[in-house]
Amino acid sequence: MKKNIFVACDFTSQDEAINLIEQIKNHIFGIKIGLQYITSTGVNGVKALSKFNLPIMYDIKPFDIENTIKGFAKSLKEIPISYATIHLLNGEKTLRSVVEEAKDIKFIGVSVLTSFSDDDMESLGFKNDVVSQVQRLVKIASKTNLHGVVCSPHEVKKVKKMDSKLLTFTPGIRLEPNNDDQKRTMTPKEAINEGSDYLILGRPLTSGNPKENIQKIIKSLE
Repeated sequence: MKKNIFVACDFTSQDEAINLIEQIKNHIFGIKIGLQYITSTGVNGVKALSKFNLPIMYDIKPFDIENTIKGFAKSLKEIPISYATIHLLNGEKTLRSVVEEAKDIKFIGVSVLTSFSDDDMESLGFKNDVVSQVQRLVKIASKTNLHGVVCSPHEVKKVKKMDSKLLTFTPGIRLEPNNDDQKRTMTPKEAINEGSDYLILGRPLTSGNPKENIQKIIKSLE
């Protein structure tokens, strides 16, 4: 199971992130850091986590003009990360240039956020429902040599059917039903059964006792 879990360190404190990882480092594959952590701790905060010798996913999902995105990719070469997320809405040309600019980094294309429903898509002016939009964006990911895509567990089988080489990274993992901001969710076991390659776990690990939570997750997969 260690090979499947990225822990989402959604903290503003470097010490909080380090404390969490110390407790569960032997049971996870990698570390995901997002806007909260990166904005608060900067490059030094990223470097501090490199001591665990675990892959780090730099998750800020940039979406901008090609020149800016290429500059973003270039800047990543100076940071000790293995993965970086990028919105697939940037389009094929921009995504190709990013992959070419930073060849040592595995870029993960973000499809549709797991907090979005079909109603959200419609309110934003998209003609496609969630599944159709994910499929449209996966076609772009498949053409641009991205390492994988971020999607909810509900879309994993469709992604794999379209391109079996694309790895799937799935947030929206919950141990039981909840009323938080995630709408397209599954349990860890359900997500793995759907074919998810990597689970991204935040609140299911950090809410309460992380050591106990990781054991519950591992047990749920047996």
